[in-house]
Amino acid sequence: MKQPSPGALRRNALALSLACAAAPAFAQDSAPTTTELDRVMVTKRTEGYQVYGTNTATKLPLTLRETPQSLTVFTRQRIEDFNLITISEVLQQTPGVTIQSYDSNRTLFNARGFAINNFMFDGIPTNYTTGSGGNSILSDTSIYERIEVVRGASGLVTGSGNPSATVNMVRKRPTETFQASTSLSAGSWDYKRAEVDVSGPLSKGGRVRGRFVGAYTDKESWVRFQHDKSPSLYGVIEADLTDSTRLRAGIDYLKTGSDGGAWSASPLYFRDGTRAHMPRSYSAAARWNEWNRQSTNYFATLEQQFGAGWSGRLAYNHRATDTDSLLLAGSNTGNWADAVTGLGLRIADTYSVSETREDAFDLYASGPFQLFGRSHELVVGINHYDRDLDTIRAGITSRPYNVNAFPSIYQWDGNIGRPTTFNYGIPSNTVNTTETGYYAAVRLNPIDPLKIIAGARYSDYRTTTDNYDVNGVFTSRSARTTAHELTPYVGVLYDLSSSITAFASYSDVFQATARRDINNQLLDPTTGGNYEYGLKGEFFGGRLYTSLNGFYMKQDNVAELDPNGGEIKLPDGSSPYIASKGITTQGGEFEVSGSITDHWSMTGGYTYSYSSNPDGSRFASTSPMHLARFNTTYSHGQWTVGGGVSVQSEIYQMQPIPTGRFNANGTPVTATGKMSQGGYVLFDLMGRYRINDNLSVGVTVTNLFDKVYYRNVGFFNAGYWGEPRRVLFNLRAKF
Repeated sequence: MKQPSPGALRRNALALSLACAAAPAFAQDSAPTTTELDRVMVTKRTEGYQVYGTNTATKLPLTLRETPQSLTVFTRQRIEDFNLITISEVLQQTPGVTIQSYDSNRTLFNARGFAINNFMFDGIPTNYTTGSGGNSILSDTSIYERIEVVRGASGLVTGSGNPSATVNMVRKRPTETFQASTSLSAGSWDYKRAEVDVSGPLSKGGRVRGRFVGAYTDKESWVRFQHDKSPSLYGVIEADLTDSTRLRAGIDYLKTGSDGGAWSASPLYFRDGTRAHMPRSYSAAARWNEWNRQSTNYFATLEQQFGAGWSGRLAYNHRATDTDSLLLAGSNTGNWADAVTGLGLRIADTYSVSETREDAFDLYASGPFQLFGRSHELVVGINHYDRDLDTIRAGITSRPYNVNAFPSIYQWDGNIGRPTTFNYGIPSNTVNTTETGYYAAVRLNPIDPLKIIAGARYSDYRTTTDNYDVNGVFTSRSARTTAHELTPYVGVLYDLSSSITAFASYSDVFQATARRDINNQLLDPTTGGNYEYGLKGEFFGGRLYTSLNGFYMKQDNVAELDPNGGEIKLPDGSSPYIASKGITTQGGEFEVSGSITDHWSMTGGYTYSYSSNPDGSRFASTSPMHLARFNTTYSHGQWTVGGGVSVQSEIYQMQPIPTGRFNANGTPVTATGKMSQGGYVLFDLMGRYRINDNLSVGVTVTNLFDKVYYRNVGFFNAGYWGEPRRVLFNLRAKF
């Protein structure tokens, strides 16, 4: 039996202390009043495409115009209008965010050329590892009221001031009156989905309320052999303990089971140097491939309204993620198939199991104070997370195939003998990561048109790797990183008119990374600075928000995939990285969000971003320099119609490419060349007909003109195709 780790004991003590802190509130008994809490905590239900406030960037309740950073908010209506089922689909519509797919199960999100790994649950920071070797699982959108994306460094509240973006996923809350809805979807590649959402009072007078959300997705894929199933469950109870105290607690669960996943991408070149043009359904995977991931979050939030306009919030989240994968594919790394026979690839395979356990909390208070006869605002807080990532001792013991000879890619049907595996159920190593941050910010109001936001965060960060033998006995500690960092933040806003505000902001960049080099050593933390400046505006009576801004960043120790890593896999299954110094990024953005009339809404933006090495060469070439995304809807009578467009410039990666010449032993002579995907344009359409007040039917079409393009190029000498045209029908009912 596995013994509790020191991290687990610490987390249990933390959970107990939080429960004790909340317990006294149950003794109170009076009528609920939540209006002020909703305003300060920014927990009000969203309506339409616009939000009245957000506190993701600074913990202060600010409008989009009052926030001195780039910020996009996906409201519930926007998510439903475009049938955005996954977080990945939300980020695909987010201005300035690009999606890279390594294969059919691994996706990396980038903003301004850098990976997004800062995520938040209801404002509680957590750190996700996505992309190559990533085991994190992102929730189904059915459980969220809105999703906020802050681009640029947000180190004041998240600790690790990642200069890409922070994604805050705000869960649905119970409603004071009964409501219920259901949704059925069906479409391309045998896509089927059902969703139900029931909410309302659980006690007389509505002092105790509950909500349940369930969803189930079953789908095939345009990639042959793949079949996915994803059940999602969410339950929450909220109670007004007094007229100024609110407690909320719940659980959300998601499981993704993927059978026959590709774990590979299409070859870009043959061994004679000619281009390979494989179909978009190409997969060199085994039919028995499986990648199972499940995530469970337990959470509790206590909100308290004090006197003099002050409020406080204590929030706790426990995240448990389990993954296991048995995968095989024909590998393109260092291998090229023959253009005639299709032979020449090797077999890559793996069996891996991991477990993640994380406890996190966030405690803060905010409110107004008087100074020099004027009113100002202050927020002070502390947040902490403690995470154990266990790599379970598991692997392959025998194989009924030769790893040096993959069958012809032209004749491959996915049928191959299944290897024998073992799983001891105990860790071979445990990576423990903890971070505690103390933060404070003030919004000064020296004169009516001028606002100054200044703050700082002090972070204690530590990560260690403990190794164990086959009996689960501790043997060594192979890596340790400790950091103590002060992260300053300052923002200035000046109202040029009743509609337009000029702003500028600065934040330090500090990010202790979980990425490791080819020797399995942790990379040094990324450090630097992030500057933003520009104009923000509100028009049409505040219904339409716009922003125009520039940004500049300079960073050291930026992690990127090791070009010499090849097929090397580290003990936890991830790929090796290297750190680059002196990386500068500059660019600009334009964004629009909201409504022009009661019937016409629009969202979207344009981003220019260019990152360079100290010698002037381009860094992060797999992210486009130019990216534009716009979506709009128009309602008339019972009809709502809309669409979207996404325009992206070239992406590329430098890789070894066969020259057409051969060495004496028959292997191809290669030269470093440019693997690229040129710029392209994608169009989407949506339509919905409201049959009556409670029933509507709709359809969404993505990649309307069936554009053929690569979503990612160069990863392991291959390219992963973007999704072909997809048609999805939807029936929604409300009760």
